Amino acid sequence: MGARHSSSGDAMGFVFVLVFFGFFIIAAIWGYKKEQQRRKEIEDYCHRNRLEYSETAHNIPSIAYDFSLLRDRGHTNRWEYEMAGVRGDYNFSIFEHYSVSGHGKHRHVSIDSICVLSKENLRIPQFFVREENRFFDSLGKLFGGQDINFDGDPEFSKKFVLQGMIERDIRDFFNRNIRRAFVLKHVACYKYEGNCDCFMVSVPGRLALKDRLSMLSVAMGLFKEMVPREDRYQENVF
Repeated sequence: MGARHSSSGDAMGFVFVLVFFGFFIIAAIWGYKKEQQRRKEIEDYCHRNRLEYSETAHNIPSIAYDFSLLRDRGHTNRWEYEMAGVRGDYNFSIFEHYSVSGHGKHRHVSIDSICVLSKENLRIPQFFVREENRFFDSLGKLFGGQDINFDGDPEFSKKFVLQGMIERDIRDFFNRNIRRAFVLKHVACYKYEGNCDCFMVSVPGRLALKDRLSMLSVAMGLFKEMVPREDRYQENVF
């Protein structure tokens, strides 16, 4: 009797393991096919609209590699599935930044979708913008964390943390129109960074094509507010 129960238990255990691995394999195949479909959708869109497509990003302005949103954050970094093009005088590139830090059970994988816009001969001060977290940012300020606020614009100041190297230049640059554009166009979880002639938007995770295009639209709307008025008057972009 004992041997019979033991055999039955072994069989049930084997079936359980088999089902578990079966679900694991099916999930892996489903995820792979979904990613391939997303990749093909991006590639087809690029071909239809005469944009550049590459499985490895190579159109990123060199200055962008110094941005905190793109700077190497682990022992493995790569850039995938780029779509790039030109709209008027604006160059853009959208891709995924994949980074790995730690090892073993402390291994952490981070994937961010990133849009980079650039236009020659701009002079944007170095800045970084993200959503404000009331609790954690209040603690951060107690320990000297930077947040550039505007007394006459509490809506922007309460919504965002604005940081940068030269506060005077940032205050001069972030006029009411630019601050208003951030308030109106901001999408949850988006982070922003700029310097010289380059502007970057980042959001955690991989994006479907429609979400990539939405991010490009938001980034372009904000970037155009940063362009000097005389330049904007001469252009008809998007």
